[in-house]
Amino acid sequence: MWLSRAFLIAGLCLLAACANMQVQTAGEVLRQQDVGINVLQSSERKGQLYSRHLRDRLDSDGPATHDLSSTLSQSSTSVVSVRGTGSNLKKMTMTAKITLVDRGTGEIVLTDSISSTATLGAVSAYFAQTRSDRHGSERLAMLLADRVAARVQLFFLNNSGS
Repeated sequence: MWLSRAFLIAGLCLLAACANMQVQTAGEVLRQQDVGINVLQSSERKGQLYSRHLRDRLDSDGPATHDLSSTLSQSSTSVVSVRGTGSNLKKMTMTAKITLVDRGTGEIVLTDSISSTATLGAVSAYFAQTRSDRHGSERLAMLLADRVAARVQLFFLNNSGS
């Protein structure tokens, strides 16, 4: 009986200690450091999805202090053919090469290359193969936008003291 009350009291204390916690987006953290990111638009549909998702993640409202440009490239290869069925698997890799430029000095402060890989299931129907490729590239573009936003945020967190 006393053990259950001890757990209950410990749980309530933990809940009270965590009640004031809040989650901040990458954009909010950057704004606290007086940093604004202007995401330059990429071309093609996957580039538009990537740019829009990256802008949402970095929440680039307010004055911009840096320009972020990206170049997306994509490659795909056949990986495995599943025996006894009409399907095969395909490996798709998308890479984002990013450049972050300080608007005040014109200096390139960050260049990096971030990539992500997905395995797609493609059936024998031509329409299903093209739809699977399109859906895979769109999902990879949004995943890369998340990773690029995290990379930019880490850059500014590591360089906040200098």
